[in-house]
Amino acid sequence: MVRCPNCGQKTRGNYCQWCNYPILRRGPVRHRKAEGQAKKEAELAAKEKTKREAEEAKKAKEAELVAKEKTKREAEEAKKAKEAEKQAKKEAKLAAREKAKKEAEKQAKKEAELAAKEEAKREAEEQAKKKAELAAREKAKREAKEEAKQIKECLKQVENICEELRAGKVGTDEALQRLSDISERIAK
Repeated sequence: MVRCPNCGQKTRGNYCQWCNYPILRRGPVRHRKAEGQAKKEAELAAKEKTKREAEEAKKAKEAELVAKEKTKREAEEAKKAKEAEKQAKKEAKLAAREKAKKEAEKQAKKEAELAAKEEAKREAEEQAKKKAELAAREKAKREAKEEAKQIKECLKQVENICEELRAGKVGTDEALQRLSDISERIAK
C-alpha cells in the first residue's frame, strides 16, 4: 500500500480512494529524494515563515510602542485640553461675575438716581403744597381782614343809621332800606 501525498491515507490504485488524488508510481529512491527535498523546502519555508513572523512581531512591537507613545501624547493633550477648559470656565465665570457686578452696580445707580429723583419730586411737591397752603392762608387772612373791615364798616353804618333813627333825621322806611342794603353786602 502507498500513502497518498495529498491526504496521507494509505491507498491502492492510481487514485487515492479517499480524496481521488492521482498517485504517481515511482521508485522508492525518487520518493525519498522528493521527501528530503520537501523536508528541506518545508524547513526553509518554516524558517522563512518564522523569520517573517519575527519581523512582523518586531514591527507589531514597534507599532505597539508607537501606539503607546501616541496614546500617551493624546492623554497628555487631553489632560492639557481639560486644564485649558477648566481655566476657560474659571475665566468665563469670573467674566460673568464681573459683568453681573457691573450690571448690578449700574442697576443700583439707576435705582438710586430714580429714588433721588422721586425724593426730590416728593420734596418739591411738599414744598409746593406748603407754599400753596401758606399762600392760601395768606389769602384767607387778607380776605378775612377785608371781610372784617367791611363788617366793621357795615356795623358803623348800622350804628349811624340807628343814631339817625334816634335823632329822627331818617325815616324808618329809609332806615330799613339802607339796613337791607347793608345786610346784602354782608351776605356777599
